[in-house]
Amino acid sequence: MGADAAREQRTVELRDGRRVLVRPIRADDEAGLHDAFSRMSERSVYFRFFSPLKRLPEALAQRLSQVDYRDRFALVAVTAEDRIVGVARYDRIADHSAAEVAVAVTDEEQRQGLGSALLLVLAEIARNAGIETFTLIVLPENQSMLSLLRHLGWVHRARFSGGVYEITFSTAAQEAGPA
Repeated sequence: MGADAAREQRTVELRDGRRVLVRPIRADDEAGLHDAFSRMSERSVYFRFFSPLKRLPEALAQRLSQVDYRDRFALVAVTAEDRIVGVARYDRIADHSAAEVAVAVTDEEQRQGLGSALLLVLAEIARNAGIETFTLIVLPENQSMLSLLRHLGWVHRARFSGGVYEITFSTAAQEAGPA
């Protein structure tokens, strides 16, 4: 599975007609992650990392760019100019049929359908890796993400605890979801 997932790539058309390549992250994408982070607003950074980071720490960028393509997997969306504009990732959790998922899209690409596309592709790859359930932690003020999840029909089970929503949904339910 790992080798197959590592080769998975496809082109996605954004709402404004631009196309981006969605492919698995590579270790050499670390610099691109720093660049993408620098193009995110403080609000977007806070919604993704739950912390007001001013820059992406080197150790975190390295950890985010290093995956095993099975238990830790990430996709990047890359423009024709080879700039990373979105990332979606999962990390398998203890029961092995579940994973925590996270998504980040640079501000200029938000509201273009990229987050939806990344989540749909990630869910397909996760299903093929035996992951049946995704869990997503969302701040209540991140109405864009909550709306996206509702639009996709992915708010199957939500629990509010410690100031965040923990939303759990089946990856199988996403097979026929909107693109």
